Amino acid sequence: MRIVHVVRQFYPSVGGLESVVLELARWQVAHGHAPKVVTLNHVFNTTTGDVLQAREIVFGVEVVRIPFVGSKRYPLAPSVIGHLRDADVVHVHGIDFFFDYLAWTKPFHRRPLVVSTHGGYFHTSYARSFKRLYFATVTRASLTWYEGIAAVSQPDFELFSRRRRRGIICIGNGIDSSKYAAASASMPTKSIIYLGRLSTNKRLDRLVSFLHAVRQLDPDWGLQIVGRPWDVGPGELMALADRLNVHNSIQIQVSPTDAEIRATMGKCSVAAIASDYEGFGLAAVECLSAGLFPVLSDIPAFRYLLDSTGIGLLVDFSKPGAAARQFLASWEKLVGSYADHRLLAVRAATQFDWSKVCTKYEQLYRSACGKGIRSILDVPVRVENASATVASLDACVERGDRAIVAFANAHTLNVAATNEKFRNVLRRCVVLNDGVGVDIASRILYGSRFPENLNGTDFIPRYLRETTHQFRIFLLGSKLGIAERAGARLSELCPEHRIAGCYPGYFAPEQSAAIADAIRGAGADLLLVGMGNPHQELWLDSYMARTKCRLAFSVGALFDFLAGEMPRASPWIRAARLEWVYRLSLEPRRLAWRYVIGNPLFLLRVARQWSSGSRVT
Repeated sequence: MRIVHVVRQFYPSVGGLESVVLELARWQVAHGHAPKVVTLNHVFNTTTGDVLQAREIVFGVEVVRIPFVGSKRYPLAPSVIGHLRDADVVHVHGIDFFFDYLAWTKPFHRRPLVVSTHGGYFHTSYARSFKRLYFATVTRASLTWYEGIAAVSQPDFELFSRRRRRGIICIGNGIDSSKYAAASASMPTKSIIYLGRLSTNKRLDRLVSFLHAVRQLDPDWGLQIVGRPWDVGPGELMALADRLNVHNSIQIQVSPTDAEIRATMGKCSVAAIASDYEGFGLAAVECLSAGLFPVLSDIPAFRYLLDSTGIGLLVDFSKPGAAARQFLASWEKLVGSYADHRLLAVRAATQFDWSKVCTKYEQLYRSACGKGIRSILDVPVRVENASATVASLDACVERGDRAIVAFANAHTLNVAATNEKFRNVLRRCVVLNDGVGVDIASRILYGSRFPENLNGTDFIPRYLRETTHQFRIFLLGSKLGIAERAGARLSELCPEHRIAGCYPGYFAPEQSAAIADAIRGAGADLLLVGMGNPHQELWLDSYMARTKCRLAFSVGALFDFLAGEMPRASPWIRAARLEWVYRLSLEPRRLAWRYVIGNPLFLLRVARQWSSGSRVT
């Protein structure tokens, strides 16, 4: 894919956001994509003010730098639109001018847009009231032009989901977990490291006061401050250290290399970060990967980190005495199991490794573009023809995975739209497109129809004919006797498979466990369940693992068709995609609500999704 990353600051500027973009782009190059970074041609917070090179290759990534006017808080750079022409997807990083401008010019550039929130713009108190008003109006409107929103933390997810319910997912920022892996001191040592920018919002003043309070209780402790200068200088930090008489216990490393950071971590057992705001807390996760014990300010991003890993301590650095006592009490408990904790910290950090994060972003891009997955009413529907679907299901079986296959037509998606539990189950299924209504939705939302209609009545027999596996099939559903007749017909159509058993679909909920055990006892490895939706999908979600089957299909009325209980429309009606009209003519009372009311309601819901901008699940 051709991916354009748009970000205000990039290399040679170095910080958390810049690192995220660089690592993401480098991973994409390594995996066959063609990323490009478009950024501003000045680095903020430097004294030189030099204009940077217009084009450059940085670590294998193409970087384009453009001019801007205005302040660094909201720099205006309209020429960005000229660098999007060949993009399959545009990934905007941060909520700023680029975010607004590319939203409102989308009718002209017509590129799919995704955005990573990176904390919005509430990380300082500057113009807070105006920011809130802007966020509730302009930002909210701009969000409607974005196919997908990647909240980089749980606090961001909660903040942005209040402005747009659909099309927002949480993708935490990543780290190279091998960069500082197990770099901390192998034995407990009374040395603390701070890693990150030397900036105001990191509250390094509180960190120095914290050290002073700790040393009053235990004078052996020291602090290593490691980072790049921003709007706080080493001189003012050392001046504060002098006033508190801890200057001999603090060392400051400015702009160290990764090797120098590893060496400093090797002298430390604890990492402390006193920030009053973090979008994600990248440095804290890097310290965790080193095996350091994180002592962090009690802010949303760090609360999320501790909830995710169970490792670390939250303190109120504005009260250094209480924070110091809380830390030293935890340290006393930690020392006895230091080696175990260090190993747990290193392992916990791997969940944030870039390989996992980048894979999630690739899935986000493909969904935003409608490649591979198309989100319709918050349900991810596969974009494959029948042959490719047969191959992918066979591959799933060969890997030893379990998969539930569901078929999404307009009625299914209408039910999912009002049933959150059902909708969440479908998100865990392999969902295939069924019917003309879903095709119309795809054209409205993505500009093209699905490659092939994969309704269950036709696809399931085709899968059984074309699969390379031989299955023992169990049929669960329909009225007494119908499943048996359907099984007999399947044996005629696909003699290479065996029918392991049948059971009617009308049973009490308390019988479910016993039925699942009976399916397992029959030795079945493929399960067909026809109980109508959402019941069939909900049952499979609850009991599939218990049956030990490898593959299951929610089949709707397939058994009735196979058993001859219900006639199929003639081939020309099916070719015209009008089988729903034929079924309505046979059962007008039962199906009137589904088709006469349900189809227009489905299109209305699709139109609402289109207006929201959401194209991802």
